[in-house]
Amino acid sequence: MKKIILKIYLVLSILLVSDGVLYYFWKISFAGYYSDVILFWLWILTSFAVIVLFWKKLLAKLLLGTLIVALILSILPMMLPFYTIFFAMTPFGSRMQKDLNQNYRAQIVGYSVMTRPWLEIIEKKGIFEQQIIHSTDHDIFKNDGNLRVSVAKDIRFDSEADNTLSLVLFYGGPNYKVTFNKKTGKVKAIKTH
Repeated sequence: MKKIILKIYLVLSILLVSDGVLYYFWKISFAGYYSDVILFWLWILTSFAVIVLFWKKLLAKLLLGTLIVALILSILPMMLPFYTIFFAMTPFGSRMQKDLNQNYRAQIVGYSVMTRPWLEIIEKKGIFEQQIIHSTDHDIFKNDGNLRVSVAKDIRFDSEADNTLSLVLFYGGPNYKVTFNKKTGKVKAIKTH
C-alpha cells in the first residue's frame, strides 16, 4: 500500500511540475479550468498521505517542513503569493468560464488582489489547451476607463479569420465586438455591437 501511494505521489508531482513549466513558458496546460485545480489538490492530499505513512523517515519530515516554510514565505510579503496560489487553485479566481465553440473557450479570471480580472482566450488542443490571448481592461477599453472586463455578463464567439478572432462582450447596455490578432494577442478593433 505504501509503495502504491508513493508511486501515485511521484506521478502527481511530475505532472504538477510539468504542468507548471509548460504553462510558464508556453501557456499550455491540461484542458479545462478545474484540471489544474484538481491536480494541485490531489498533490496536496497525497503529500500529507506520504508524510503520515512515512513519518519515521527523514524525507517525510523534510517534506512537511518544506510545505510549512513555503506557506510562511508566501504569507510574509503582504500575503500576495499566498493569494495568487489561493485564487489559482480554488474556484475563487474564476469570474466566468464559457465554451465559445469546439476550438476555443474564454474565461475571466483574477489571481491577484493587486490587479483587476482579465480576459483569456484559450485554444483547445485535445487533453491540452493553450492560452492565445490575455487581455486586460486597459488593452480592450483604452479610451473608456469606466468599462471593466470583469463585469461582462456574457461572452460569445462572433467570427474567426486566418489571423483574427472576434468576440462579443455583453454588458446589458451597449455590447462590444472585440477583434483580436491571434498571433500577437493584441486588440485589433473594438466597436459597439
